[in-house]
Amino acid sequence: MPTPPIGLAYIAGALEKEGHQLQVIDASATSFEKKQIFRDNIYLFGLTSDEIIKEVQDEPDVFCLALMFTNNWLHDRELISSLKQSFPKATFIAGGEHATAAPELCLTQAPLDYIVRGEGEETIVELIQSIQLNKPVADSKGIAFKQDGKVIQTNRRERIREVQNIPWPAWHLFPLETYFENKMSHGVYRGRTLPVMATRGCPYDCTFCSSPQMWGRNYFMRPPSDFVDELEHYHKSYGVTNFDLFDLTAIILKEWIIEMCREINRRGLNITFQLPSGTRAEAIDFEVATALRLAGCANITYAPESGSAAVLKTVKKKVKIPKMLESIRHSNRAGINIHLNMIIGFPEDTHADFFHTLWFLIRCSWYGANDMAMAVFTPYPGSEIFKKLNEKGKLRLDNDQTLIEIIESYDLWPSKVYSERINPTLIKFYILLALVCFYGSNYLFRPLRLVRTLKNLLTHRHESRLEQILYKNFFRNLFSRNA
Repeated sequence: MPTPPIGLAYIAGALEKEGHQLQVIDASATSFEKKQIFRDNIYLFGLTSDEIIKEVQDEPDVFCLALMFTNNWLHDRELISSLKQSFPKATFIAGGEHATAAPELCLTQAPLDYIVRGEGEETIVELIQSIQLNKPVADSKGIAFKQDGKVIQTNRRERIREVQNIPWPAWHLFPLETYFENKMSHGVYRGRTLPVMATRGCPYDCTFCSSPQMWGRNYFMRPPSDFVDELEHYHKSYGVTNFDLFDLTAIILKEWIIEMCREINRRGLNITFQLPSGTRAEAIDFEVATALRLAGCANITYAPESGSAAVLKTVKKKVKIPKMLESIRHSNRAGINIHLNMIIGFPEDTHADFFHTLWFLIRCSWYGANDMAMAVFTPYPGSEIFKKLNEKGKLRLDNDQTLIEIIESYDLWPSKVYSERINPTLIKFYILLALVCFYGSNYLFRPLRLVRTLKNLLTHRHESRLEQILYKNFFRNLFSRNA
C-alpha cells in the first residue's frame, strides 16, 4: 500500500514558502487499485505515464520528481522521458534516496537536468532561484548535473541544524482523503493516519543502509513542543488520529522522548502514534516505555536485524542483544505491541548465524515481542555493502538485470540472494522455519494471545501487522465469498 510521500511534501512546503505556484501529482494514490503489467512479471500500480501527462496543468517551468526507491527506476526513467517529450522546455530535477545514491545512473539513463543530493529543502530553493535568475548553478552545493558529457557533483551541502525551521509538509496539495478512505498506513492501521518526522538523520553507519550517504551521520531533533504543535495541527485540521513516525532512528535521547510524551499529555491530545520504521533499544527502559504508552504509542518496531553477534559486528549494527531483550521486556510490560525487523542472507551469513538468530527470536517471543518480519538482504545503492559487491563484480547498477533482481528481492521467495554460504532454497526454508518458531512459541508462551488474535480478526480491530496480513489475505476473502 502506498503511504503519503512525506519527502515530496516537505519539498513542496519549502517551495510554497518561497512563493512558487505548485501542482502535485500523486501517481500512486490517485489510482492505487489500478494494476497493469509493466514488463515480464513486474506490475505497475497507479497512473501510467500517459495518464500522468494528462494530469499536468498549464506549461510548468520545472518538474520535481521524487526518486526514493531503486526498484522503481525502470519505470521512473520511462516516465521522465515521456514527460520530457511532452514538455521539452521544462527543467527536470530529481531528488531522494535513489537519486542521491546513483546520480550518474539517473543523469545518464534519463533526460534529467539536475539531481538534488541528500537533504533537499534548502538545495531545491537555491537551485530553482539560480535557474530563474540565470546564475551559475555550479555554485550551489549538493547537486549533480551533466556538463560536456561528464557528470559534475558539487560539494555536499551542510545539514540543516535548526530542523524546527523547516516548513511543514504541504499536505493540503496531496489527496489525503484517498489515503484516509483506503486505510493506507506504513504501520498498523489505527484510524486516519499521517506520517510525521520528529528527528532527522541517524548517527549510526550500518553497512547495509544508504542513510550515511543520504544524510551523513548528523542527528538533529526538533524541540518536543514544536513537534507536538504539528501533531495537534493535523489532528484539528484533518482529523488525523494516528501518526506514523518515519524517523530513521526516532528514540536515542531519553530526556527528549520523555518531554515529548509529557507535551502530548499536557495538551490532552486523543491520538495514537507508532514507530513502524524501526528504532533502537538503548533509551527504552520501563520509564520510557510507560511514558510512550501513556502518550498513545501503541506499536513499536525494533530493528535488531540479526541475533548473531558476529553478523551485527560485520554490518556495524551497534546493537547489544541483552540490552535489546531487556528493552523488549519493558515495552511489553508497558502494554506496547512489539514488531521485529530481521534480515537474512547478508554476504557473510553462515548457517550458525541463522540459528543464533532463531534462538534470539524465541527469546524475543518469551520477552513479549508479538510480531516479526524476516526480509532477505537486498543491496541498497549508496550502502557500503553495495559498493563492495559492485567492486567484486557481483552486480552492476547500469545493468537492468540487477534492477530486476532488486525488485524481486521484495518477493516472499526471491530467486537471487547474495549470501556466499547459504543457497537460495535453504534461505527460503530458514525464513519459513523462523516464522513457525517465532509465532509458534509466541502462542505457546501466551495462549490467550491466540484468543485475542482471533477476536481482533473477527472485529477488524487489528493490533499487529500479522493480524492485518491475515485479515487481508485470508479472512477478508473468506467473508466476501460467504457473502
